[in-house]
Amino acid sequence: MTEPSLGQVTNTIPVLLKTRTSYVIPSEKYMIPTSWRRFHLSQLINKVLNLSQPVPFDFLVQGEMLRTSLHDWCIEKGFEGEETLEIEYIESLLPPEKISSIPHSDWVSSISCQMTGHFLTGSYDSIVRVYNDRQELVHSISGHSGPVSSVCVIPSAADSMESRQLIGSASYDTTARIVSIPDTESDSTDSTPITLASLHLHTSAISSIASNSTGTVLLTSGWDHLIGVWTTDIPEEDEASENTTLLELDRKKRRKVSRKDESGIVQQTPKRKAPQGVLKSHTSRISSVAFSPLANQSNLAYSCGWDFSMRSWDVEAGVCTSTRVVAEKAMLNLTVTADGRTIVTANGDRTVSLFSASSPAPPTQLPHTAIVTSVSSHSTSPHHIIAGSMDGKVRIWDLRSTKGAVESFVATGEGKGSGPSRVLGLDWSGPIIGCAGELGIDIFRASVSI
Repeated sequence: MTEPSLGQVTNTIPVLLKTRTSYVIPSEKYMIPTSWRRFHLSQLINKVLNLSQPVPFDFLVQGEMLRTSLHDWCIEKGFEGEETLEIEYIESLLPPEKISSIPHSDWVSSISCQMTGHFLTGSYDSIVRVYNDRQELVHSISGHSGPVSSVCVIPSAADSMESRQLIGSASYDTTARIVSIPDTESDSTDSTPITLASLHLHTSAISSIASNSTGTVLLTSGWDHLIGVWTTDIPEEDEASENTTLLELDRKKRRKVSRKDESGIVQQTPKRKAPQGVLKSHTSRISSVAFSPLANQSNLAYSCGWDFSMRSWDVEAGVCTSTRVVAEKAMLNLTVTADGRTIVTANGDRTVSLFSASSPAPPTQLPHTAIVTSVSSHSTSPHHIIAGSMDGKVRIWDLRSTKGAVESFVATGEGKGSGPSRVLGLDWSGPIIGCAGELGIDIFRASVSI
């Protein structure tokens, strides 16, 4: 005798609704029609709580976002209608709200929102800028002789009493720089940015710069296939002359070089700094490098490049610990989720790849409609990432359900040509999303439930 399908057996299933939000309903079973979708379940939560202002919710079933009716989900998963189904509900991600726009005179390649109330940008006009959340220019930092490709905030120790903040910048001029700026707006006379050191190793453009979670080590990645490893200590004397070669650095004998100006006075700053080490394994241009965000993994880093590979590194040992190759997929940017479990790459074939940090399984692919230029993970949520592309769109993904983006928005308006402004850089810190592009930067607000 043929067993009836779920739809023939029952039109309702017992459901237990749980949450880790503040919107807690009584813990009891509800008999839910199998025709219900997310909207109906959200209405139920609001009705039980008798909320004066409706709050939209999303629903996780066995760790995946519910995108269909309960009936279709049960059929797909082979779930028996007699069992109690546990469903977790979370607050829905509302459409991002644009809160400010700051035009630039040239393309903006990189943005960091890691300084509370401030935005750090790097531009093709070779200038690093710091803005406050009132859209006021606080600092304009020159020094590079080519486009700035990447900027980062260098974390300070939790017990640090320093009144200044370190930042890093990298450029197509083959150098990176460590700059000290006041960490807050102040009337103090000590309010001028100071370039402490220039970092010298690369012989081609530097594509990115990144700091570990403790602010003690920097990585730079270059088009010369090399990754430089740098401490953030500032030397008392120059460690590298202007013609320092990689061969000289490999001898592990740093020569102290004193630079004198025409009057014979020794110049103290910025100091020319040599790398602590060099990581070699990539066979083509390296696009991006990033540390694991976990404090107990401060020596673990990842990189990606035009050789179709994503690589893992033991920075302290100076060795490549794994290589993940995806054929014909140039990787243009990289980020690591807040829990350190997923490495995300932006790809030239209009996809985003999700690599597991603990498994060699092939990556999950997220489709886009144009070349993906930049990705960023949420600073605290391990489930959320953003990806920006050449068509000017930014997509927000919840990694618990990758069948489609949860939100999509245009980042930086219309470009100077006939098409949209391309997205060149992204950062997501707390509720703030920073988008860098051809016309400048745009700031959005988007809160998520962890």
